Amino acid sequence: MILAMSNNSNDELINKIIHLMQTDESLDAPADSVKWAKNIFRTRAAEPKKSLVQKIIAVLQMDLSGAQPAFGERSATLSQTRQMLFQAGDNAIDLRISEDENGFRMQGQILGEGFSNCIAKLGDFQAKASELSEFKFTEIPGGKYDLTLQTADREIEIAGLELN
Repeated sequence: MILAMSNNSNDELINKIIHLMQTDESLDAPADSVKWAKNIFRTRAAEPKKSLVQKIIAVLQMDLSGAQPAFGERSATLSQTRQMLFQAGDNAIDLRISEDENGFRMQGQILGEGFSNCIAKLGDFQAKASELSEFKFTEIPGGKYDLTLQTADREIEIAGLELN
């Protein structure tokens, strides 16, 4: 089917295109090439979106357990409080854990900026930090816990804290 010829250059162009389509003898691309090309788009669509919360894993820097005096410690009595210092990026976490008749007690402070009034979670327990980034948990049964300190845009995690 060829359109009637006219002086219009658009009509001539359309006729040429139709003629090329009618006389086209090219072959389809191989099936594996088509599959590869489609998979390029699937992998891009399947990439996970980046989270808006920055998650930081804290690393233990120092552990001063009760009844084990540290080198150079000037104390006349042995403390029953375990003190731990963690480093998490630009912040540090000072934890003090002691045991009483109702279980364990944990007091902590996040040193550095950005964690005042944050939410502290220890297993099923939850506490709100003060303006000085201090938090406290009481009557904690012995066991292994993960401590998470959360703000709107950052989260620090201390995994595997053993209270025994």
